[in-house]
Amino acid sequence: MKLLNPPTNCLSPIEELLIKKGLSKTIDSRFVTTMTRAATVSQGNPYQVEVGLIFGEGMAADKPVEILRFANRVPLMYQQGGCLLTKAIESVDWRQYGLDQAGGRGVPKGPAAVLVHLASTNVQFTSEAKEALADNGEVMDEVRKAMLEMGRGLRKHLEKKKKMVKVQEKFELVNDIIPAIAEKSAAILKRPVPNLAGSITKIMGAVIAESTTHWNKETKMTDVSITLFNYTSRARAYTLLASWPENEGAGLENNTTGGRKEATGVWAWKLETLEPGTTYTISYSLSGLERGDWTETDVFYRGSQEVIGASKMDEKLLEEIRRQEERANEVESEEEAVPPEEEDPVPAGPVANDEPKPTGQQTLIGFGSDA
Repeated sequence: MKLLNPPTNCLSPIEELLIKKGLSKTIDSRFVTTMTRAATVSQGNPYQVEVGLIFGEGMAADKPVEILRFANRVPLMYQQGGCLLTKAIESVDWRQYGLDQAGGRGVPKGPAAVLVHLASTNVQFTSEAKEALADNGEVMDEVRKAMLEMGRGLRKHLEKKKKMVKVQEKFELVNDIIPAIAEKSAAILKRPVPNLAGSITKIMGAVIAESTTHWNKETKMTDVSITLFNYTSRARAYTLLASWPENEGAGLENNTTGGRKEATGVWAWKLETLEPGTTYTISYSLSGLERGDWTETDVFYRGSQEVIGASKMDEKLLEEIRRQEERANEVESEEEAVPPEEEDPVPAGPVANDEPKPTGQQTLIGFGSDA
């Protein structure tokens, strides 16, 4: 006989926005990512795993990453080595995600901090002191899966950063050498210096996207700017997409370039033609947030030519987000369509009752006595 799982709506997660806000205000860094696993059940007890990772400046690169452990929103300060959450972090090979880790085991080293939170109706501790979580295979797998997903996000961030650095170095080198050669050659041949924009564009042969996200003290909003550079010899057409915290109550303001909503938290702008050597800038502001709530914007694209600094849009993921929206809307519609239950009519006059009227304090099983 199969029993139904207990409800999971009784859990109290920290939520991704608060995790991001806490990490960003504590540590100065540009890359912050969070993830909340779907609530599930282990040994008859519902639980949910939340993780957060911050990477960048302000932390020592030659020391172990800082681990922040929480159980039902309460920080765990001691016995880090014997805790289930720490063991899950140690089980991941962080070397393939950009962090140093001797032998692929143990706490990794690098300028990063990892936050892990377990929300459950029955947290299993190693002792009465409640300083570390006891081993549980199912919880261990959930935390490990969350860590792997976080690692993939960190690797994408580092790869994008490396590509941008290489392209920037190439661009600066080309802009220094080619004009110098052109000037010397023109002086020797006694001819005017030619226009080098087309030549530089052919040498670069890349489309680059740069995005900035910063807090505006005057407007109390988060300003976002996305610039697309076409350093190729052909005209290009793209659809740019950007993430924004719609679920956290943010509003899209000053969006002069228009666009449309693709899904919850995803906005899109279609660029018809981007001529060689030209740029296109999209700027907007996010209202309803506080400083540190939104520090980096993920940029995606649709098009044939690769865009350095942006990721190819995963259409399957976008379709899954839309299906989830449709299911949520259907549930809301069904709840609104259910008529309220009719209450029994109240009798017009007093009803005779031969039983004595109870007196005293009411308890869960009836009434007590004054005596």
